Amino acid sequence: MTNGVNAAGAPSAGDDSDRRGGAVPAFGGSVAWSAVLFSLAYGAAVFLPFLDGGSRTLTRHEVLITHPAMEILGGGDWLIPRFAGEPWVDKPPLLTWVTAGVFALAGGFTEWAARLPAAISATLMCGLAALLASRFWGWASALLAGLVQGTCVYAYMQGRLGEPDMPFALLVAGANFTLAWFWGGGVYRLPTRAALLFHALVGLAVLTKGPLGAALPGMSVLVFCAMQRRLDPLRAVLYTPAVLVSVVVAMSWHAAVVWRLGEHGLERLIYTYFGRFAGMHHLGVQSPLLYFYTIPWMALPWTVVLAIGARPLWRAARSPEGALDRFLWAWFLGGLLVLTLSAFKHKHYCIPILPPLSILTARLLAEHAGRVGRTAWRAYAAFFVGALMVFTFVSGVVMPRRDHRRETVEFLRREVARVPADQTLYVVGLAQSADYPYIAHRCVYLDTLAEVRDAYEASPEKSIWILTLQAYVAAGRASGFVFESSAEERPREKHPPAETCVIGRIVGRLDSAG
Repeated sequence: MTNGVNAAGAPSAGDDSDRRGGAVPAFGGSVAWSAVLFSLAYGAAVFLPFLDGGSRTLTRHEVLITHPAMEILGGGDWLIPRFAGEPWVDKPPLLTWVTAGVFALAGGFTEWAARLPAAISATLMCGLAALLASRFWGWASALLAGLVQGTCVYAYMQGRLGEPDMPFALLVAGANFTLAWFWGGGVYRLPTRAALLFHALVGLAVLTKGPLGAALPGMSVLVFCAMQRRLDPLRAVLYTPAVLVSVVVAMSWHAAVVWRLGEHGLERLIYTYFGRFAGMHHLGVQSPLLYFYTIPWMALPWTVVLAIGARPLWRAARSPEGALDRFLWAWFLGGLLVLTLSAFKHKHYCIPILPPLSILTARLLAEHAGRVGRTAWRAYAAFFVGALMVFTFVSGVVMPRRDHRRETVEFLRREVARVPADQTLYVVGLAQSADYPYIAHRCVYLDTLAEVRDAYEASPEKSIWILTLQAYVAAGRASGFVFESSAEERPREKHPPAETCVIGRIVGRLDSAG
C-alpha cells in the first residue's frame, strides 16, 4: 500500500483527504470477474437442482408464500394477498408477488417454481460475497468467499426453500454491500447512484420481511460509526434525498393495508411486527442466548476456521487499514444486537447477518493458501468438490426418502380429483396448512362448525363435500352432523390420527343438533 491507496484502487483508511470531500471512486473498481462467475456457477450447482416435488413437497412455511401467490393468479387481489380466502398481511407481499410472477411464467404452480426465488437469491449471494472480496482482497479471497458462502449450513438449509429468508438476506446483503464498496476503502460518502441503490434495497427488504429490513442495515451503520468514532457514515445515508426512496417503497404497501382494511389492518401490522418484537405475539418469548448457540452450527463448517483465525481477524479489525474488516463486523454484530433484543427469536432470523462471516473466512483461507501454496489449494478443491457431491446426494436421495408429507400430497391429489367438478369443496379447519396448494378444486375455506352448518343449510341438495381433519370429523359428529367418509388418510408416525385428512360429505343433521 502506497500513498494511501490499497490494492483495489480505493483510498486507504489513512487518507483523510478523500474521506472529507475528495473524489469518490467509480462504482465498480478492479474486479476478478472469473472468480465471481465461478462462484455463481458453484452456487447454482448447489442450490438449483432437485427443487421440485420429487425431492420434497412444500412445508407449511413455504405455503405461507405459495398459497397467497396462487390466490393472486386465481383472480385475487395483488395489493392485499389472501390466505385461505382471508386478507393476509402477516407477511409483507414482495416475495408473494415475485412467486406469483414466477408461477405465471411457469404456467402454474410447481414446487420448483415456488423455490426458484430463494435458490436464485442464494446463488446471487455467492456472487455478491465474491464481488466484495475481489474489490479489496483480490482473486483468491474472491473465489474462496463465493465458495464458502455456498457451503454454509444455513445457506443450504434456506436457499432451497420457498420462504422469505434467503431473498430477504440477499436484499440486506445488497444494502450493506453498497456501503462496504465505498466505506471499506475509507470513503465515507455515497454517490447519488449508490445512495439510491442502498435506500431502494432497504425499502424492498422492508417489503419482504417488515421493519427488520431497515433495522439491520441501520444497525450496521451505527455500529460502524462507533467503531470508526465518526458520524460521517450516518450522515451519508441520512443526509440525502435518496432516503425518500426507502420511505416510499417501504411504507406504500403498509399505508395501503390501513387504507383498505382500516383499524383491523393497522392492528394486524402492529401485532405482527411490534407484538412479536415485544413478546406479545402468540409465538411467545425465546431465550436471549438463542443466537449465540445457533449461529455457530448454522455457520458450519466455517465456524472452526473463524475460531482458529480469531486473533488474526482481531488484529485486522484493529488495523488503521481495516475499514472493511470493521464494516463486516459491524454488519454482523449490529444485526446480532437487534435480533437478541427481540423477544421472539427463530434460528433462520439470523441468516441476513451471516454473509460477512463468509468473507472473513475467505480472507483467512486465502492467507493460509498464500503461505502453504499448492497443497492448500488441492485440499480446498477436494473439499469443495466433496461438499457439492454431498449436497447433491442429500438433495436427490436423502430428502425425498425423509419427506413424510409426500403421502398426504398423493392422497389429496388422488381423492380431491374424485369430487364432482360441479361441486364446491369445503375445506374445514386446516388453518395454516401445507395442504392448500395441492387441492386442485374450487374451494371455500371454513374455520368453525357454525360456518359448516350455514353452508349445509344453504345447500339446495342438503349435501356438501368436506375436506377436513379427523379431529373435526369427530367434533362434527358430536355436534349432530351426519358425515359419510369417502376416503381417509392413513395415520403415520409423524402424522397422528387426529391430524390425518378425510374427504367425504355431510348429508344430514340429527334432530338433536343445536
